[in-house]
Amino acid sequence: MEEERIPQRKKKKRRNYGNRLAFVIVGAVIIAYVFFEIFSAYFGGLETEPAVQVSVNDSFNAVGWFFRDEAPIEGRTGESAKHIVYSGERVQKDAPLATIYADEAALAISRQLEPLENKIELLDAALQSSNDKADSAKIDQLITLALQQMAGQVRSGSGISLSASADSLRTLSLRRESGHIDTAAITAERDALAAERNSLNAQLSGRTSQLTAPFSGYFSDNVDGYEQTLTPEALDELTIDTFHELTQQGKAQADSSSMGKIIQGFSWYLVSEVSTEDANRLTEGQNLRVNFTQASMEAPVSVYSIIKEHNSETALVVLEGTSFDSEMVSMRNQPIEIIIATYTGLRVPKQAVRMDGNEIGVYILSGSVEKFKTIHKLYETDSYYVVEQSATDAGALVAKDQIIVRGKNLQNNMVVRT
Repeated sequence: MEEERIPQRKKKKRRNYGNRLAFVIVGAVIIAYVFFEIFSAYFGGLETEPAVQVSVNDSFNAVGWFFRDEAPIEGRTGESAKHIVYSGERVQKDAPLATIYADEAALAISRQLEPLENKIELLDAALQSSNDKADSAKIDQLITLALQQMAGQVRSGSGISLSASADSLRTLSLRRESGHIDTAAITAERDALAAERNSLNAQLSGRTSQLTAPFSGYFSDNVDGYEQTLTPEALDELTIDTFHELTQQGKAQADSSSMGKIIQGFSWYLVSEVSTEDANRLTEGQNLRVNFTQASMEAPVSVYSIIKEHNSETALVVLEGTSFDSEMVSMRNQPIEIIIATYTGLRVPKQAVRMDGNEIGVYILSGSVEKFKTIHKLYETDSYYVVEQSATDAGALVAKDQIIVRGKNLQNNMVVRT
């Protein structure tokens, strides 16, 4: 019996030893954690982020449909035509829009005439430049200005102006090289081309007519079938249901014989179906901006009307604009960003904002010193604020300040221990 009790005492001692060891380990972990927290609070753990300037739109997205005063221009079946103006060009009443040819043969002759005319104009310019003793440095300046002007016309889409500028640039280039021109050879070539041109013009006699603008406006070669339905007059009785009906029509009604259309008036309207929540942020007469996101362009607009219906989760917002663009006249429906306001200021992460007494602000790290700087919120996003940037207030946040976004026991004018 005595021999059996000895192993039992040994087992009990081993259990007591294991419990004490576990207690010691847990205690050590707790002590280590406490010391780590103390160390983090007083000896480091700061994380900073620079204050940078940002511009943020207070906006929402939608799809906008253009309602305009448009009239298709009828062509003539069985005849060929060549446009004279470019889509997006402003035209006056009775201005030529296209040349109508009696048949394909007449159109083919006209296509031979165009390069001939261009060559003759160039040769005429070359002959004129042979007698022009203008300073080459001055001509170089004019060439540079012509290139800059053409770049602007490309951006604005002004096709007719761009064509005229290209002709002017060719003339200037010839004037620059006028000292190397053989006038006799150029005169002979010019006379031969003129004779060929006269012969072709004789073959076209009586086989062409011109299509002119019935009224002033912007020309577009895109006829989509909505010209008679998405009109300013339709806005007077517009409801959400009728808007759906009108925008489902279109392509099937387009007349293939139309040569294009003229957009009349000085205003256009953009209709969007938006959530009632977004519509409630707007008021009639309010000035906004619209960003055509696919075309990368903006236009100023005002709220023409807001159409709400009882128990509907959506509403119609009608925006009015007067700024025309060559690309815009061919648009019908576009994804848009309706911009209520744009806020420019400094970006401050939300987790960095703290209170110091009755003042709201952030702590920054200036060298090795923590400093408190007040902020004035302009706009709030999900993760950060846009705050005012002051050029005169020494106590306000400025660009490139190192904002403390993580730290404990922060104090104004406290030296950070390292």
